[in-house]
Amino acid sequence: MNFYKSAALALDHLEKNQGSVKGSLAAAGVNAVGGEAKRILALIIETLKYRPVLLQLLTTVPILSLEKLTFPRKTPFRAPSSQSLVLVLLHDLLFSPRTRIEASDKWPPKPAVMRHQARLKAELVRIQIKEGKGRKEDLAKTAGDGEAVRYVRFNPNAGRTLEELSEHLTKKGYERLEEAVYPVPEGKYFADPHLPEVLFAFPGNSNWWVGDEWYEGGGAILQDKASCMPARVLMEEWVEGEGECLDATAAPGNKTSYVSALMSNKGKLHAFERSPNRFKTLEKMLAKAKCTNVKAQRADFTDSDPKSKEFKNVTRILLDPSCSGSGIVNRLDYLVDDDTEESDSKNERLEKLAGFQLQMILHAFKFPNVNRIVYSTCSIHAEEDERVVMSALQSGIAKERGWGLARRAGVIPSWERRGRPEETGGNEDLAESVIRCLPEDKTNGFFVSCFVRNGLRPEDGVTRDQRPSKRSRDEIEPVAEDAPAEGGDEAEDGDERGKKSKTEAQVERARRKKQLQKAKKRKTGK
Repeated sequence: MNFYKSAALALDHLEKNQGSVKGSLAAAGVNAVGGEAKRILALIIETLKYRPVLLQLLTTVPILSLEKLTFPRKTPFRAPSSQSLVLVLLHDLLFSPRTRIEASDKWPPKPAVMRHQARLKAELVRIQIKEGKGRKEDLAKTAGDGEAVRYVRFNPNAGRTLEELSEHLTKKGYERLEEAVYPVPEGKYFADPHLPEVLFAFPGNSNWWVGDEWYEGGGAILQDKASCMPARVLMEEWVEGEGECLDATAAPGNKTSYVSALMSNKGKLHAFERSPNRFKTLEKMLAKAKCTNVKAQRADFTDSDPKSKEFKNVTRILLDPSCSGSGIVNRLDYLVDDDTEESDSKNERLEKLAGFQLQMILHAFKFPNVNRIVYSTCSIHAEEDERVVMSALQSGIAKERGWGLARRAGVIPSWERRGRPEETGGNEDLAESVIRCLPEDKTNGFFVSCFVRNGLRPEDGVTRDQRPSKRSRDEIEPVAEDAPAEGGDEAEDGDERGKKSKTEAQVERARRKKQLQKAKKRKTGK
């Protein structure tokens, strides 16, 4: 009885506030631990999977009105809503392995639902036929459009090759397609169009990696496509010997392991994680992925000293701080309808998260030799995305040290969905500079931005018509927050400035190359 009430309370909290399924338990005042907590979490997740069909059943079999004495419209304080309670009961009756409500017959809600069992099952069959589903389990909505694809990232750190992976998949019965096809056909796979060298797309119901040597040995890593983008953007045009990298919030380690691979498992990658439990998860992931160049430390990134000798060689920082998680479709809280206005508690939570996220960026700005910072979230809320970026750009330290945004040319330019101009003060260049992902893109909801130092890039502006065709990092000029719009007075001498920028870029490249050569000579001499 309390088991169902706890799950229903968590569902109520999710509907009002959004957030993670796990976090909803504590927020709803549920103090379950151990096996009981896992059981409640499983019921919540499974109920969310079938929520659309369960609500459909309640329209044809209106239990809430037929049994209004047991399920009143208004419930007492700290009691779950009648709808959420009925939903969890219906799930267990219709979709659980035992297909029964695990409660005493003397508990009024159970007989109130059981009185309609025959009609409920008949209506469920009708829905199956209408939807063309052979099994009732196929009615589950696990992750929207994004779950139609499962992504597997090849990890070269494990010491194996792509050719070996291809041969292994052939033996598993998979055929590689030359082009992307959605939904991915059964028994097929293909290289992702945007990250073809490491990422492969499989049908949403694939599970070949379960117990497989490639997965267990770290050569194949399950990672959503959007989650791969921050590391890829961070390491754009990376040159071995440039310096060191830093992951400010590293657990569970997927992004960290990808950065490590992009560094060819060489040099040094600092990885911060302040949570003891998450740090253990990070260590396990790094060991599994064979990341030998990572120095993991259980510490809070914001407590680190940017001027410390330990970080004097850090040139790139990855920031993927805590967020609302509103973009993670396989978390299933996206199934909660949000037709009403956002609650005050939700707005307050977003404000707190945004404040923390901004603090992380401003702290990263202080590292003296850092020239590239990627800020990302698994959120779809502008409060955590464009608005945080705009606040960072308007900060005193950003203006003092010349921080701006890298243009689209250096931020996976082939990705079509970009930022929201209405959230960047109408500045389309700023909006074009960031990436947005949504479930209809066959990914989780995600946001990626890239800060770069003006001092390490040509200072002259380049309009969209004048963008260089060669994707050289040195030719990608940062977009300052107060960049002039196209078509102004400065556009008249654009050709002359373009030539000047190119010349400065060439000089800068030569200077850096010379510095790298000197650095290598010093290392050789030691």
